[in-house]
Amino acid sequence: MNTAPPRLDHALESAPDASRPAPAWARWVRLAGRARVGEVRAAWHSRDTEMRGGHGVHAEVDEILHDSAFAARQGPDAAEVEAAGRAAAAEPRFGRLLAECGLGPREAEWLALLTMCQADPRWSRVLGYLDDDLRPLAPTPAAAAAVWGWAPGTASTLGPGSALARWRLASPSDAGMTAWSPDAPWSADPDIVAYLCGLQEWWSFHQGLTLIPHPAADAGSPRECLYPDTLQEIVTTVTALANARPVPPCEVEVAGPAGSGRRTLLCQAAAALGRPALVIDDPALGIRAVRTARLLGAVPVWADAPPDPRAPEHPRIPSDPAPGAVTMVAREVPDTSAHPAGRVSWRLPDIGRPARLRLWSALAPGHPAPAAVREWTLTPAEIAAAAVLAPAGQDAVAAAARRTLGTVSSALLSPLPCPYDWDDLVLPGGVLARLREMDSRVRLRTEVLDGWGFGRLTPGSRGVTALFAGPSGTGKTMAAQVLARSLGLGLYRTDLAEVVDKYIGETEKRLARIFEECERRQVLLLFDEADALFGQRTRVRDAHDRFANIEIDYLLQRMETFDGTAVLATNRKGDLDQAFLRRLDVVVDFLAPAPAERLRLWRLALPERTPEGVPVSVGVDLPRLAEEIVLTGAEIKAVALAAAYLARADGELIGMGHVRAAARTELAKRGSVLRTNGVHRPNGQAALTGQEVN
Repeated sequence: MNTAPPRLDHALESAPDASRPAPAWARWVRLAGRARVGEVRAAWHSRDTEMRGGHGVHAEVDEILHDSAFAARQGPDAAEVEAAGRAAAAEPRFGRLLAECGLGPREAEWLALLTMCQADPRWSRVLGYLDDDLRPLAPTPAAAAAVWGWAPGTASTLGPGSALARWRLASPSDAGMTAWSPDAPWSADPDIVAYLCGLQEWWSFHQGLTLIPHPAADAGSPRECLYPDTLQEIVTTVTALANARPVPPCEVEVAGPAGSGRRTLLCQAAAALGRPALVIDDPALGIRAVRTARLLGAVPVWADAPPDPRAPEHPRIPSDPAPGAVTMVAREVPDTSAHPAGRVSWRLPDIGRPARLRLWSALAPGHPAPAAVREWTLTPAEIAAAAVLAPAGQDAVAAAARRTLGTVSSALLSPLPCPYDWDDLVLPGGVLARLREMDSRVRLRTEVLDGWGFGRLTPGSRGVTALFAGPSGTGKTMAAQVLARSLGLGLYRTDLAEVVDKYIGETEKRLARIFEECERRQVLLLFDEADALFGQRTRVRDAHDRFANIEIDYLLQRMETFDGTAVLATNRKGDLDQAFLRRLDVVVDFLAPAPAERLRLWRLALPERTPEGVPVSVGVDLPRLAEEIVLTGAEIKAVALAAAYLARADGELIGMGHVRAAARTELAKRGSVLRTNGVHRPNGQAALTGQEVN
């Protein structure tokens, strides 16, 4: 915050041609000073010390007190000083300050003198002169009593309970036990000094204040309101309260995520009410900001930041308590700690696709809206940041939007690479069709829900959730990787060891963090081994059962409101609670591959040559392997890799012997053995069979 007062003495200089007259309150102070100096000077002339060297002091004081409007007059009387006070109170700025802050006569005199001393530091010589001292004297309540002729004890009434102190117009310069004594020096707020001196943009002295003139127009964004219904509700409510008797103060609270246009909406509401808006970004300004808004005739619009856990106390937002006063506050979440009378609150929804497209057209005219704007639930601020890069192309816009959304940082999630494409998936046609269906749901949900209006059928959630069920190794995780890559999403897998906690309520808190992290970020959330979290609810026999059911109930509710993309993968579909199945958009049952699919998998896993043409295998009968060894896709990849290591160790190309040995080892993992049946084929090779070992 600025600390140096502005240069104001030029604003108080008299103009002989009356082209720039001094403020009325300044003439009032000069007249009072001249009246008191005249009295003191008579005493000085009777003293020998004054006769020997005081004429220079008198001349200096006369120069300080000079005012062209009263140059021909000497020694104004009390009536003239009183008339000057009435003229000062009638002046627009000084009179408005007195009325808005409720200053009494003595407080008005004290503030006028303080302002004069700060605008023209030479006035400290006048105060010293009145105190029978040649040295400058800092402005104190006692000095003010000498200038204005206050009754004894009046200076002691200027304490912390005065309107000057309550509105932070002026305060003692030093802290401590004697700060409020009549001899303690005071100073006025520099912005108040600038205001009374008639300077433009006097309110900009304090950082964190932005005046939005009427009509409100947020720089860099269109005038069109993104929330017209909410705007109309705010204006209607405030107008209705203004017509009530008695008229209550009103606090308008708008809650929404950062960048959602909360302040812009409130500024538009102030404009609709016919008032400018004063946006306040620093809650520590407190009553000073309310004071500034009153003097500007503006509606205070507070931008309340979320509490900092490192700070012991979060500054409270003060509401203007005056009848009919309107205070507006933008918060991320509604304030439930206190409810002042007259508070009305709204929560902003995500802006829909039509509003995003209109905003993009206004910010980046001539540039087609990229997929990030059409499909992602970006806030107005994020769209504005991305629009700056519109000339660089849609890829640059998408990258900027992704950076704005941020990356998932939770320790509860692990990122997975996405190296596979659709061509790498070897699945039955029906399974591929279901995966393509999910891909289409994610891509087209904005067009269907917003463009065609089907969002009315799913008011609670815009997300897409799927269940991938099937034996281990049948491609569930790989399918999630393919989907994430196809949709341009990051893939994150929940870490069950970190999510599940033995303490009651902790698991739900960690799951809430996971959902919140992935809600708007462009990621695909994978719950691997989902049956561990989404299991069956049981009959409550003890407290453990009760809290286990609460966890499942929480997941049921949260899945219904999840706006992201999630996949639940399990090899025990029957263990899932049936209530989850109803809430899932897509259910894909993965099956063990048939011989034709196993052949494709073998060919992908064990080619004869590398892409560079280097031979890696020889004499491997892939059709026979596919027909006679029942393996999943994951097992085929494991066999091919193990065979490669065996062949490399032998210094040979991969052959049937290496594959047979690797297959025997892989089958042993699940309790099967690989045997030759003794039947020789025409080519002299024996058939291979996988037989379970009991």
